[in-house]
Amino acid sequence: MLLNRTKSLFFLMSVLVSWNSYSINLLAWAQTEVNNNQVSSTQMNLTAVEKDPPKRGTPPGKEGTGSRGDCIYQQDKPPLTHIVGGNQSHFSVKDYPTIWVYLPYSAQEVTNAEFSLQDGDTEVYRTHFNLPNKAGIIGITLPSSIPALKVDKKYRWYVDVNCSPNISSDNSSTPASLTGVVQRKLISVELERDLKTAKTPLEKIFVYAKHDIWYEAITELAELRLNEPNNSSFKKVWVELLNTKALSLANISEEPIIVNIILN
Repeated sequence: MLLNRTKSLFFLMSVLVSWNSYSINLLAWAQTEVNNNQVSSTQMNLTAVEKDPPKRGTPPGKEGTGSRGDCIYQQDKPPLTHIVGGNQSHFSVKDYPTIWVYLPYSAQEVTNAEFSLQDGDTEVYRTHFNLPNKAGIIGITLPSSIPALKVDKKYRWYVDVNCSPNISSDNSSTPASLTGVVQRKLISVELERDLKTAKTPLEKIFVYAKHDIWYEAITELAELRLNEPNNSSFKKVWVELLNTKALSLANISEEPIIVNIILN
């Protein structure tokens, strides 16, 4: 078992070394894991230099709107922010991907929240959902009751939060709003090969990230953290991923992951 664990760690690091767009320095984490398993190992050298992600135009803003009528900005919390759906993080290989956002509001502070999905000018789906009882990161999984996302088509999603009067900047009905993009891709030969080679959930996550499939990279890791909230290794990888140039989300990397909401 220990030998397999060591091989798994070396695989993870080899994926990172070959990560051309952005790579993460997880040397300390990997070394700690090896030490915790009492496996003797020479110093594992990993030179991880982050490169600028490719230029693909102007991405949608990560943060929510600040127009008149929006929820009041809370000084002690980061603003409404999307984790995936930006210009460098909008690819998925799933029919029904999960969107991850940070919401600085709790169920006690909002009257309702709404999610919608659009294909150009055509609305594909719209529904209300309940916020959790505390602020944090949530997943919103598209329901299987709607048509599967079409390959290579860009869809735009919206999250709108209508705040209670006590934290609204005035009495107007303008919600705090967040938007992002999702584009489904077919699994490439290279991605399929690398996924088959991956032996652990963490290896699979880094394969997705290597291939710029950020919706699945974040979803897989978020689910691991939801299942094992006290696992320090999963948290370490989460913080490192959110600090890459592809995401640049240091301000919410330590925020709690609350729930994955399955829409219907």
